[in-house]
Amino acid sequence: MVLEGYKETEIGVIPMEWDVVKVGRNTKLMGGYAFKSKDAKEYGTRWLKIANVGINTIKWEQTSYLQDNYKEEYKKFLLEKNDIVLAMTRPILSMKLKIAKITNNDIPALLNQRVGKFIFDDKVNSEFMYQLFQHIDFVKLLMLKIMGTDPPNVSSEQLESIIIPLPPLKEQEKIADILSTADEKIDAITSQIKKAETLKKGLLQKLLSEGIGHSEFKDSELGKIPESWELVELGSFSKSISKKNKDNTITDVVSVTKYDGIVNSLEYFNKKVFSDNITTYKIIERNQFAYATIHLDEGSIGFLDIFDIAVLSPMYSVFEIDYKRVDRSYFYSLVKSHKMIKIYEHIGLGSVERRKSISFNIFKKIKIPLPPLEEQKQIAEILSTADEKLEVLRAKKEKYETLKKGLLQKLLSGEVRV
Repeated sequence: MVLEGYKETEIGVIPMEWDVVKVGRNTKLMGGYAFKSKDAKEYGTRWLKIANVGINTIKWEQTSYLQDNYKEEYKKFLLEKNDIVLAMTRPILSMKLKIAKITNNDIPALLNQRVGKFIFDDKVNSEFMYQLFQHIDFVKLLMLKIMGTDPPNVSSEQLESIIIPLPPLKEQEKIADILSTADEKIDAITSQIKKAETLKKGLLQKLLSEGIGHSEFKDSELGKIPESWELVELGSFSKSISKKNKDNTITDVVSVTKYDGIVNSLEYFNKKVFSDNITTYKIIERNQFAYATIHLDEGSIGFLDIFDIAVLSPMYSVFEIDYKRVDRSYFYSLVKSHKMIKIYEHIGLGSVERRKSISFNIFKKIKIPLPPLEEQKQIAEILSTADEKLEVLRAKKEKYETLKKGLLQKLLSGEVRV
């Protein structure tokens, strides 16, 4: 039974005043220009490529440039503030659309091929459409359109053919206002997180190289270190563990689900997901460490700090450390530090980019400066305080993201009217 004020449509129940339309009725997706690699310059106007389009953000970690006079020659592809762009190859990541809004920090920039810019007519609110494109229902419909292509590619025709619910313009504006306010709050917290991460990174680098309150330093293979510190190989306080799940009794299997560039986030899977080969998996016990010997992400070999008994894929190296010499928290911060990441990149074996490997025999020969145990604990405590601040901010961000998700569902379905 349909409630009063609502109607049944091909896309479900929506308010009476709303329309059901194809995206392309009011919105077009314009692809960028096929600039040539020979057009690249060392400086000039930024060249916005697929790699620069993230989820709700433009990323300039990898920046290319085109000569400045292209801004006039290719004016049609010059981006402006509040333009909305979409990655047209692999547009969906973890069920989220790689769509972003251009800010003052992103201009001037020229649009490359396989990145699309949305063009809206005066019957739709651009902010409303930006929010609608992020809705999980829209992402699912787009995924169905591009299914079977390798790599996944979306065309302007495919996207414009998707059917959506469309409120009257005034209601679009009100919905957009509410959702963009939530986005502003999330962006503000994200900015705080980035600042806290930068502060922690600087603190980490200083503490792991200079320690606390030292005035006397000595030369070492790794540069100057405090006089009281040792220079040791990792293998001097760690040993490899190679215990197999032979009796098939351990059922918690840890799988790497995401790399963040430094450390893995984890997910536990039920044993049923796996074949009988689970007996070949390695056991990792409480207070032991592991890392992926074959690493896919540049700058990471995916260190794990395990607090429960579980089994790991054979691609992991499991090891333990001597807690009489090394503090657990200090060690975990050390092996994930930027300085160590550079070492892993240098010593990793393998000719294929992003598929380098580091065996434990290689890992244990890495030399590190090691403070006395008491100073390690002091350093770990300082870093723990920085981590706690980050955890509070991340929890706050997650809370607002959950709130935004609920608002998105209720407002874009017409369940809640404004």
